[in-house]
Amino acid sequence: MKALVLIPSSEYADNVVRDVLYGCWCKGRRIGGGSVPPLNALTIATILKNDGVEVELRDAIEQRMTFDGLARGIESFDAVLVLSSSMTIDEDAAAVRGLKERNPSLKAIFYGSHPSFMPRQCLENPAIDIIVRMEPDLIIRDLLRAMRKGDGGWKRVKGIGYREGGGIVLNEEYPFMDDMDDIPIADRTLLPPGATYFNPIVKRYPYTTSCTSRGCPGLCTFCTAPAFSGKKIRSWSVDRVIEEIRYLIGLGYREIYYRDETFTFNRRRVREICGRIVREGLDITWLCNVRVGSADLDLLRAMKVAGCRLIKVGMESGVQEILDRSRKHIRVEQTRDLFAWARAAGLDTHAHLMFGMPGETGETLDRTISFIKEVDPTTIDIGICSPYPGSELFRELLREHPELGDENRLSLKDLHTAGTYNEWYTSVSRDDLERRIRRAYREYYLRPRYLLRWLRRMKSPAEVARILRGGVNVIRFSLFGD
Repeated sequence: MKALVLIPSSEYADNVVRDVLYGCWCKGRRIGGGSVPPLNALTIATILKNDGVEVELRDAIEQRMTFDGLARGIESFDAVLVLSSSMTIDEDAAAVRGLKERNPSLKAIFYGSHPSFMPRQCLENPAIDIIVRMEPDLIIRDLLRAMRKGDGGWKRVKGIGYREGGGIVLNEEYPFMDDMDDIPIADRTLLPPGATYFNPIVKRYPYTTSCTSRGCPGLCTFCTAPAFSGKKIRSWSVDRVIEEIRYLIGLGYREIYYRDETFTFNRRRVREICGRIVREGLDITWLCNVRVGSADLDLLRAMKVAGCRLIKVGMESGVQEILDRSRKHIRVEQTRDLFAWARAAGLDTHAHLMFGMPGETGETLDRTISFIKEVDPTTIDIGICSPYPGSELFRELLREHPELGDENRLSLKDLHTAGTYNEWYTSVSRDDLERRIRRAYREYYLRPRYLLRWLRRMKSPAEVARILRGGVNVIRFSLFGD
């Protein structure tokens, strides 16, 4: 069997961050023009390769592929696998439809957030043959094993859906994995030759991404991670984390962007990882997500000594009532402390914020903008809250407005820069949200003190190039939009 693991391109964006399983992806100048390697697609490709499948990964975004390039040699493939989300499902299906016109026997297998949470809607699209629900790694392995036998037994694989006899069949769910060490280290040699990924928060190149755990201690109503990853956090062993670092250094990588929902969910584990990096003299720098309340000054200092350069923080809002309504389960004072401790430890910070959350008003947005300036992260990005299928917010929206049904349509065209149904749970208009997000970027990034700080950082040609490339994208967004 020969399988194509595909990252389709988009007519709406030159760069799309589409590596996380649940697919709340970002794009464009709002994130400084950044891109990341497709870690989860790469992991699937590695699992299939290790299981004896001839596999190729094509990243049409990074490779700037035309459709002819995307379809090159498609007649020789038996299956195409696409990680798809609510924002890309229509474009992804259209790309696969074109591939199937050239190879009618090609089986299209879709996995990710939209296939997991809107399986029937996906299977109503004739371009999609099979959907994989929730955690895909072992399901896809078992599915292709069964398909290779050729006896139709693949229809009994748990966790999939397909069409049959004019109807849609959804098999029972596949259980979550118990031992995360069953997931192999992703084979980075499967990345397209010559592929380079720029990200403004990354300092040392070449860089790669990794994920050492699944799950999150939070139950935020706007997020699909709780439904997608289960309520229990599962993680790689410390030995496996260190094994991967050695492997990546051997390939020439210099920086790792850890994509765990909360890298610091277990402080003892983080201390052990940091201690091993220091004792073994591993020359690597790294960045990771830190949940407010999951780290203190001592832990951040230990991370800094072990090569951590930057922490990413989902602060979302500077208003306690807004955080409480979305069940963020953090305190504004904790956010203030975390940024102060990171500064004391010598770490850069990147803050994620979300405008248009339930209960939002013009006054709460003004308070959040003031709070951003107070805690003063190194960099920020601000999105507009969207009701993703699979989130509690989406379920609440459907309970109040069942007439929306399956018609919730999100698109990369205006992802995170335009309001989607926000009028149902805020008093801020769509146009006002879009204006305020650009105003917040201008007020934050164009402060004289902030600009002077970055001028002082430009100490090498590489640093100048990185800062200017990311900065120009952000300023263009703040002035003109995405």
